[in-house]
Amino acid sequence: MKTITYNSLQAEQAWMIVSDQLQQRNNMLAKSISHMERNPSDLPMASRLIMLRYHLKMSLRQLTQEARQQKKTTKQDNRLAEQWMHVHQLFFLLRQIDSELGRATMENTILRSWLESLEGRVYRSALVHLN
Repeated sequence: MKTITYNSLQAEQAWMIVSDQLQQRNNMLAKSISHMERNPSDLPMASRLIMLRYHLKMSLRQLTQEARQQKKTTKQDNRLAEQWMHVHQLFFLLRQIDSELGRATMENTILRSWLESLEGRVYRSALVHLN
C-alpha cells in the first residue's frame, strides 16, 4: 500500500511542473526549427536546434528509463528521495536546454526576433516552483 504524504505530493507537483516546462521547450524547439528551415541561410542554426532537440529527447528517455528501473528496486522509504533526485535531474536538463537556446538566440537575430514575437507565457522559467 502506498502512503500519500504532503512531501510526496510536493515531489509529484514539482515533477509535473518540470515535465510541462520540458514539453514547452520541445514544442518551442520544433517551431523554431520549422521557422529557421524556411530560409537557406538559417539552416546551420536549424541544424543546431535539431541537435538540441535530439539531446532533450534522448536525455529524457534515459532519465525516465533510469527512474523506472530505480522504482522497481527502491524500497518505500527511499522512493521520495529517488523521486526528488529525478525531479532535480529533469530540472538540470531544463537549465541546459534554456542555456543553449539562450546562446543560440543571442547569436542569431532572426531567431531572437521570432522568439520575441511569440507570447511571453510560452517561455517561462520553472525556477520559482522548484526551489
